[in-house]
Amino acid sequence: MTGIVYDDKFVEHRCLWDDNYSENPSRYTSIIDRCKSLGLLDRCIKINTREAKREEILSKHSAEHVDLLKQTENLNEEQLERLSANYDSIYLHPFTYKQSLMAAGSSIDLTKSVVEGNIQNGMAIIRPPGHHAMKSEYCGYCFFNNAAIAAQHALDSKSVNKVLIVDWDIHHGQATQQMFYNDPRVLYFSIHRYEYGQFWPNLRESDSDYIGTRSGKGYNINVPLNQTGMQNEDYMAIVHYLLIPIAYEFSPDLIIVSCGYDSAIGDPKGEMCVTPVCYAHIISKLMGLAQGKIVGLLEGGYFNKSLAESAALTLRALLKDPNPMLAFEKNPSECVMKSIHNVMYAHKNYWKCLEKIPLANNFKPNWLYTYNNKDKPTIFPTRNMYPQNVNDIFDTTLTKIITETELTNPTIRLGLSIQYMHNSTAATIKNNMYQHIMAKFPNIQIIETKEAHSEEQFFVKKYFSRIFEPNTSNKLSENDLKILENDFYTIRCLLRIINLLHRNEVKSAIYIPIFGSASLYKKINSNIMYHITSIGAIYAHKICNIKRIMIVEWNGNQLEGIDHKNKTIFPIIIHKALNFDNSNSYINKSQIKIAWPKENMNEMELIALMHYVILPFAYDQNPQLIIMTLNLSSDEKKYKINITPDMYSHLVHWFSLLANGHLILMEHNDKLNSKFRNMCIAECTKAMLNYPLNMINSKKSINAELVEIIKSTIRIY
Repeated sequence: MTGIVYDDKFVEHRCLWDDNYSENPSRYTSIIDRCKSLGLLDRCIKINTREAKREEILSKHSAEHVDLLKQTENLNEEQLERLSANYDSIYLHPFTYKQSLMAAGSSIDLTKSVVEGNIQNGMAIIRPPGHHAMKSEYCGYCFFNNAAIAAQHALDSKSVNKVLIVDWDIHHGQATQQMFYNDPRVLYFSIHRYEYGQFWPNLRESDSDYIGTRSGKGYNINVPLNQTGMQNEDYMAIVHYLLIPIAYEFSPDLIIVSCGYDSAIGDPKGEMCVTPVCYAHIISKLMGLAQGKIVGLLEGGYFNKSLAESAALTLRALLKDPNPMLAFEKNPSECVMKSIHNVMYAHKNYWKCLEKIPLANNFKPNWLYTYNNKDKPTIFPTRNMYPQNVNDIFDTTLTKIITETELTNPTIRLGLSIQYMHNSTAATIKNNMYQHIMAKFPNIQIIETKEAHSEEQFFVKKYFSRIFEPNTSNKLSENDLKILENDFYTIRCLLRIINLLHRNEVKSAIYIPIFGSASLYKKINSNIMYHITSIGAIYAHKICNIKRIMIVEWNGNQLEGIDHKNKTIFPIIIHKALNFDNSNSYINKSQIKIAWPKENMNEMELIALMHYVILPFAYDQNPQLIIMTLNLSSDEKKYKINITPDMYSHLVHWFSLLANGHLILMEHNDKLNSKFRNMCIAECTKAMLNYPLNMINSKKSINAELVEIIKSTIRIY
């Protein structure tokens, strides 16, 4: 359940003397209109607005700060403008005080509803914004710091112990930083335009070497952007290399996002090129943390078209709709990688996930501050600061982006199919498995095998004759051949699932085939299990015309039937190295193979492997379908890496954010009723249904072999 805060009273606060002021009521109405057009508001639980109490505001602001704003209710226009001139980028209105109270109070109540479990997550479409409002100073359109007040209220109520505040507004939230600078209970993570101090608010403390003080050291993370024009791949590099690994190690109880959309394409202040879809991907990644307890609070955004679309897609992601495809145009820029290097160097002594990473070591940091006008004005401009925004080029570009963005939301979120050869033992296993899974997740749709279409029959027969018939002559009895053919026709349900996903009738599916005896396949020195993902991928490409298919083999090293020169199928193979020799690992632009040199993989190693190696590759390929194969057998030791059921759930969650959610999870284990296997399938099902996930312990270090794998990835990307 997703909560939403909105109220038409949020349009009252406006600049009386400058109609072109960029922070204006149309920002609010544009978001509401777009959310209504997508049918999002009716799917949310409305949280009533209220004014914050005086003592709630005083948790982060001085009494003088509050009292002065209250006095503005009775001032005339001339007096309001004169007072506004005492502050940087501020206008005052007779309703500013009450509207600021309403924004703060509603942020508290939305956060409280999430923390108490009344709703899963929520978003507040509020004005004025808050992250520049300091303890005793109004600043940057902000009067009360909504995010800081909500976080402090949650901490004071003892409902949570740790809060992660993610601030993706293009301007550094210097006030939020100041309010928690020595508090280890709050991790503040900001991505902002900086340009070595030349960009507002022009502060030295916005750079990455400002990391917190006293017990708060390491809990203030600034990622400064020193060029304009940053794109999706730049922001996602920050997310993969910094935000998510550190956030998992911090392990918050609550996440508050300062949702500023002035970094979106077309915004005249930010001058960046982040598309609306990117925000959906970032917030979806955060949903794997804090058991999904996330609150989004509106901050900036001044190009209404990109603001409205970005906010709407953020809300849509909170509602757990599939993420639209996110295209990368190039590798992350050199500029953003330098900023990432600086952050890693500054924080490597505080976070285990960074201490051995090559990007953080053998590197000389570069912190420059070139802003020379350090004298603070006594009087600030109040009007004619912002020319009317006429941006036909970006309007046309954004219209094209919105039109081409496929917003799918299949009515069936998850399908389940268990297929077997025709004998009573397998039928009993199938029924027991259905009962086990459906008892935990009754809203799963069972996908039964229907009569195969002629094209499916022809495709399977053609593959069968090409791969298996040369190996079966004079080796198999008539009964063996019948079993083998039955096994192949078990595959037809996989093909049906691919068709259902391709037609957007089903978002994702779990497919569990039960095949013939191992002794049969020893006779022909092969196994249908090694071909099944290949059959599915080739079918998806040749019959469904799906252009980019990703195959993920976890704990397997027998993928057969794929031409590795094929530019439409991208394999990712991860397995335990034989004799602990990882020399067979390789990474290139079209495939990844990781031979893991240990029996076990700890939580931090999984997080690092995925976010420093696998996910950058996966996002670069931008697949339209992912077929993921797991081998969960507790008896199969040859290639199996030991990880926990909770780790499997996060692994599946990360892949499910790609490909419009079109993920097929396949498990082919003979030990179908093992306790460990059932636990793993249950946790993976939770991830595919977007249920809250159990947190994983990520306090351990990574091994030297993984460091070498990461180095190989850096050389390529």
